[in-house]
Amino acid sequence: MINGNRMKSNRGRSPRDLYITPFGLANTAIIRFSLDEIKHPNYSRYSFGLDVGCGNGVWGKAATNIVAIIDGIDIVPSVSDNDIHLFGQIFTGNFLELNTNYDFIFGNPPYSLAVEFVRHSFKLLEPNGYIYFLLRLSFLEGIARGNGLFKEFPPKHVYVCSRRPSFFSTNGKHTTDTLAYAMFLWQKNYQGKTELDFLDWEYSK
Repeated sequence: MINGNRMKSNRGRSPRDLYITPFGLANTAIIRFSLDEIKHPNYSRYSFGLDVGCGNGVWGKAATNIVAIIDGIDIVPSVSDNDIHLFGQIFTGNFLELNTNYDFIFGNPPYSLAVEFVRHSFKLLEPNGYIYFLLRLSFLEGIARGNGLFKEFPPKHVYVCSRRPSFFSTNGKHTTDTLAYAMFLWQKNYQGKTELDFLDWEYSK
Protein backbone atom coordinates (compact mmCIF):
# COMPACT_ATOMS: atom_id res chain seq x y z
CA MET A 1 0.00 0.00 0.00
CA ILE A 2 3.00 2.24 -0.25
CA ASN A 3 2.78 3.33 -3.83
CA GLY A 4 5.08 5.05 -6.29
CA ASN A 5 4.86 8.39 -8.05
CA ARG A 6 1.44 9.36 -9.39
CA MET A 7 0.24 12.06 -11.72
CA LYS A 8 0.17 15.42 -10.01
CA SER A 9 -3.02 16.63 -8.39
CA ASN A 10 -3.97 19.68 -6.39
CA ARG A 11 -4.08 17.67 -3.16
CA GLY A 12 -0.32 17.05 -3.11
CA ARG A 13 1.45 13.83 -2.22
CA SER A 14 0.49 11.48 0.55
CA PRO A 15 3.16 11.12 3.27
CA ARG A 16 5.36 8.09 2.47
CA ASP A 17 3.30 7.62 -0.72
CA LEU A 18 0.76 5.72 1.38
CA TYR A 19 -2.31 4.79 -0.66
CA ILE A 20 -4.80 2.57 1.16
CA THR A 21 -6.84 0.24 -1.06
CA PRO A 22 -10.62 0.59 -0.57
CA PHE A 23 -11.88 -2.52 1.24
CA GLY A 24 -14.66 -2.97 -1.32
CA LEU A 25 -12.07 -3.38 -4.07
CA ALA A 26 -9.83 -5.73 -2.07
CA ASN A 27 -12.76 -7.87 -0.96
CA THR A 28 -14.28 -8.12 -4.45
CA ALA A 29 -10.88 -8.96 -5.95
CA ILE A 30 -10.36 -11.81 -3.46
CA ILE A 31 -13.86 -13.16 -4.11
CA ARG A 32 -13.26 -13.05 -7.87
CA PHE A 33 -9.98 -14.91 -7.43
CA SER A 34 -11.69 -17.63 -5.42
CA LEU A 35 -14.47 -18.04 -8.00
CA ASP A 36 -12.09 -18.22 -10.97
CA GLU A 37 -9.21 -20.24 -9.49
CA ILE A 38 -10.52 -22.34 -6.61
CA LYS A 39 -12.57 -24.99 -8.39
CA HIS A 40 -11.43 -28.28 -6.85
CA PRO A 41 -14.23 -29.92 -4.78
CA ASN A 42 -11.76 -30.86 -2.04
CA TYR A 43 -10.25 -27.39 -1.87
CA SER A 44 -9.15 -26.19 1.51
CA ARG A 45 -7.83 -22.74 2.27
CA TYR A 46 -4.33 -21.83 1.22
CA SER A 47 -1.97 -22.48 4.08
CA PHE A 48 0.28 -19.45 4.05
CA GLY A 49 -0.31 -16.00 2.54
CA LEU A 50 1.50 -12.67 2.55
CA ASP A 51 -0.04 -9.20 2.41
CA VAL A 52 2.65 -7.10 0.71
CA GLY A 53 2.68 -3.47 1.81
CA CYS A 54 0.10 -4.40 4.40
CA GLY A 55 -0.43 -0.85 5.68
CA ASN A 56 -3.58 -0.98 7.80
CA GLY A 57 -4.37 -4.59 6.87
CA VAL A 58 -7.10 -4.10 4.25
CA TRP A 59 -5.91 -6.92 1.98
CA GLY A 60 -5.17 -9.30 4.84
CA LYS A 61 -8.65 -8.73 6.20
CA ALA A 62 -10.20 -9.45 2.80
CA ALA A 63 -8.21 -12.68 2.35
CA THR A 64 -9.02 -14.32 5.69
CA ASN A 65 -11.67 -16.56 4.11
CA ILE A 66 -9.24 -18.22 1.70
CA VAL A 67 -5.91 -18.16 3.54
CA ALA A 68 -5.37 -19.96 6.84
CA ILE A 69 -2.35 -17.97 8.05
CA ILE A 70 -1.59 -14.49 6.73
CA ASP A 71 1.61 -12.55 7.34
CA GLY A 72 2.02 -8.88 6.55
CA ILE A 73 5.01 -6.74 5.69
CA ASP A 74 5.46 -2.99 5.29
CA ILE A 75 8.05 -0.32 5.94
CA VAL A 76 5.70 1.13 8.57
CA PRO A 77 2.77 -1.24 9.27
CA SER A 78 -0.32 0.40 10.76
CA VAL A 79 -2.64 -2.53 11.44
CA SER A 80 -5.08 -1.63 14.21
CA ASP A 81 -5.41 -3.53 17.48
CA ASN A 82 -8.81 -4.75 16.27
CA ASP A 83 -7.29 -6.42 13.19
CA ILE A 84 -3.91 -7.56 14.48
CA HIS A 85 -5.35 -11.00 15.31
CA LEU A 86 -5.92 -11.62 11.58
CA PHE A 87 -2.17 -11.89 11.02
CA GLY A 88 0.30 -14.59 11.98
CA GLN A 89 3.25 -12.18 11.88
CA ILE A 90 3.72 -8.61 10.73
CA PHE A 91 7.19 -7.76 9.51
CA THR A 92 8.56 -4.23 9.56
CA GLY A 93 11.07 -3.85 6.76
CA ASN A 94 11.88 -4.27 3.09
CA PHE A 95 9.88 -6.95 1.26
CA LEU A 96 12.76 -7.43 -1.19
CA GLU A 97 14.84 -8.79 1.70
CA LEU A 98 12.22 -11.31 2.87
CA ASN A 99 13.05 -15.01 2.43
CA THR A 100 9.93 -16.82 3.68
CA ASN A 101 7.92 -19.02 1.28
CA TYR A 102 4.20 -18.50 0.63
CA ASP A 103 1.31 -20.03 -1.31
CA PHE A 104 -0.43 -16.72 -2.02
CA ILE A 105 1.23 -13.29 -2.21
CA PHE A 106 -1.12 -10.35 -2.67
CA GLY A 107 -1.69 -6.65 -2.08
CA ASN A 108 -0.91 -3.20 -3.41
CA PRO A 109 2.87 -2.95 -3.90
CA PRO A 110 4.81 0.27 -4.63
CA TYR A 111 4.36 0.92 -8.32
CA SER A 112 7.89 2.25 -8.76
CA LEU A 113 9.18 -1.16 -7.62
CA ALA A 114 6.44 -3.33 -9.11
CA VAL A 115 8.72 -5.34 -11.40
CA GLU A 116 11.12 -6.03 -8.54
CA PHE A 117 8.23 -7.04 -6.28
CA VAL A 118 6.81 -9.44 -8.87
CA ARG A 119 10.20 -11.05 -9.48
CA HIS A 120 10.94 -11.38 -5.77
CA SER A 121 7.46 -12.82 -5.16
CA PHE A 122 8.21 -15.60 -7.65
CA LYS A 123 11.33 -16.46 -5.64
CA LEU A 124 9.19 -16.86 -2.51
CA LEU A 125 6.28 -18.66 -4.16
CA GLU A 126 5.50 -22.31 -3.49
CA PRO A 127 4.76 -24.58 -6.51
CA ASN A 128 1.49 -23.58 -8.23
CA GLY A 129 1.17 -20.61 -5.89
CA TYR A 130 -0.30 -17.25 -6.88
CA ILE A 131 0.70 -13.58 -6.97
CA TYR A 132 -2.19 -11.10 -7.02
CA PHE A 133 -1.32 -7.41 -7.16
CA LEU A 134 -3.25 -4.18 -7.66
CA LEU A 135 -1.27 -2.16 -10.21
CA ARG A 136 -1.84 0.62 -12.68
CA LEU A 137 -3.31 -0.63 -15.92
CA SER A 138 -0.36 1.03 -17.66
CA PHE A 139 1.83 -1.71 -16.14
CA LEU A 140 0.90 -3.62 -19.31
CA GLU A 141 2.85 -1.07 -21.36
CA GLY A 142 6.57 -0.92 -21.95
CA ILE A 143 9.07 -2.67 -24.20
CA ALA A 144 11.24 -3.79 -21.27
CA ARG A 145 8.33 -5.48 -19.51
CA GLY A 146 6.90 -6.84 -22.76
CA ASN A 147 10.17 -8.45 -23.79
CA GLY A 148 11.26 -9.33 -20.26
CA LEU A 149 8.92 -9.83 -17.31
CA PHE A 150 5.82 -10.77 -19.30
CA LYS A 151 7.67 -13.27 -21.48
CA GLU A 152 9.22 -14.92 -18.45
CA PHE A 153 6.11 -14.68 -16.29
CA PRO A 154 2.95 -14.07 -18.33
CA PRO A 155 0.02 -13.00 -16.13
CA LYS A 156 -2.76 -15.57 -16.03
CA HIS A 157 -5.48 -12.93 -15.68
CA VAL A 158 -5.69 -9.15 -15.80
CA TYR A 159 -8.88 -7.81 -14.23
CA VAL A 160 -9.45 -4.20 -15.23
CA CYS A 161 -11.14 -2.24 -12.42
CA SER A 162 -14.52 -1.01 -13.63
CA ARG A 163 -14.20 2.13 -11.53
CA ARG A 164 -11.14 4.07 -10.50
CA PRO A 165 -10.32 3.45 -6.86
CA SER A 166 -10.14 6.38 -4.50
CA PHE A 167 -7.18 6.30 -2.16
CA PHE A 168 -8.42 9.47 -0.44
CA SER A 169 -11.71 10.93 0.71
CA THR A 170 -12.56 14.59 1.03
CA ASN A 171 -15.50 15.60 3.24
CA GLY A 172 -16.77 12.04 3.06
CA LYS A 173 -16.57 11.92 -0.75
CA HIS A 174 -14.32 9.59 -2.73
CA THR A 175 -11.81 11.42 -4.90
CA THR A 176 -9.81 9.71 -7.63
CA ASP A 177 -6.76 10.49 -9.70
CA THR A 178 -6.57 10.17 -13.51
CA LEU A 179 -5.17 6.64 -13.56
CA ALA A 180 -6.81 3.32 -14.38
CA TYR A 181 -6.05 0.22 -12.31
CA ALA A 182 -6.22 -3.55 -12.65
CA MET A 183 -5.65 -6.70 -10.64
CA PHE A 184 -2.76 -8.75 -12.07
CA LEU A 185 -2.79 -12.47 -11.32
CA TRP A 186 0.22 -14.72 -11.85
CA GLN A 187 0.53 -18.43 -11.11
CA LYS A 188 3.89 -20.11 -10.71
CA ASN A 189 4.88 -22.14 -13.80
CA TYR A 190 1.97 -20.77 -15.86
CA GLN A 191 3.01 -20.19 -19.49
CA GLY A 192 -0.36 -19.78 -21.25
CA LYS A 193 -2.14 -16.76 -22.66
CA THR A 194 -3.18 -13.81 -20.53
CA GLU A 195 -6.95 -13.51 -20.13
CA LEU A 196 -8.45 -10.03 -19.89
CA ASP A 197 -11.61 -9.46 -17.87
CA PHE A 198 -13.26 -6.77 -15.76
CA LEU A 199 -13.68 -6.42 -12.02
CA ASP A 200 -16.94 -4.78 -11.02
CA TRP A 201 -16.72 -3.52 -7.47
CA GLU A 202 -18.32 -0.97 -5.19
CA TYR A 203 -17.28 0.85 -2.05
CA SER A 204 -18.19 -0.89 1.19
CA LYS A 205 -20.99 0.83 3.07
